[in-house]
Amino acid sequence: MTTFAALSLVARFCIALIATLTFVVTIVVFLNKRNSRSLPR
Repeated sequence: MTTFAALSLVARFCIALIATLTFVVTIVVFLNKRNSRSLPR
């Protein structure tokens, strides 16, 4: 496995991880905003 292939694999994994985290955070924020009236804080 060449260095470029390894870096490409790591970069692809990092991009997928960041995209997944952003997606999850967006859903959590959306649900919190939608349910903020029923949640006493």
